[in-house]
Amino acid sequence: MKPVGVVLSGEYFAGGTEFQEAFLVLSALKKYGIKNQCICKDRIQPYVIKRLFSGNKNGEILPATEVSSPALSEIISLKESVPENVSALIFPGGFGTIHRLTTLEIDGNDYTIDEELFTLAHEIHKQGKPLGFISQAGILAPKIAEKEVRVTLGTDIDRAELLDAIGAEPVSCPADDIVINLEMKIVSTPGLLSEESEGEAAVGIDKLVRCVMEWIK
Repeated sequence: MKPVGVVLSGEYFAGGTEFQEAFLVLSALKKYGIKNQCICKDRIQPYVIKRLFSGNKNGEILPATEVSSPALSEIISLKESVPENVSALIFPGGFGTIHRLTTLEIDGNDYTIDEELFTLAHEIHKQGKPLGFISQAGILAPKIAEKEVRVTLGTDIDRAELLDAIGAEPVSCPADDIVINLEMKIVSTPGLLSEESEGEAAVGIDKLVRCVMEWIK
């Protein structure tokens, strides 16, 4: 089985991927014996990515353990990514997803997606491979699919209105569950965007990874 691509939008928490969501995705992939390919917006040194998985607590980086640290199979930049080399693509969320991968902050509902990312993700979708979206990353789904798609950003009404405005079908969903588009092989979960506990977000992310895994078997 080819690895699952995991898109990381940036190097730091404030301007990039939500580290904990990335950690949970890669931990779940490791648990189910699926290799990963971390695909970064920019060329980031491997030690920076590994820092994600060292047990970040209250801003302090703690030493990783054999048990807690997910295996990193490969780390590449978007420029190096090839659709044929992955079996699926998963997007952890974080405000960096909006800030670095879209023009939403500038263009509002008429936003576009980073050209290299769109080319990669759209081709993967055209090939019938699964796409998974966590928290804020859900806003990418209708642009990549180029059609209405059922997506969740949790249970917040304002976020649901945003999804509706950009051409998605908003679905209210708790943190420990997922929203599935069976025909399009697109799945989403609220992740840490929800006000529910981190433990419930972890359950939802694990379900998302298992769903993707079933589609690529």
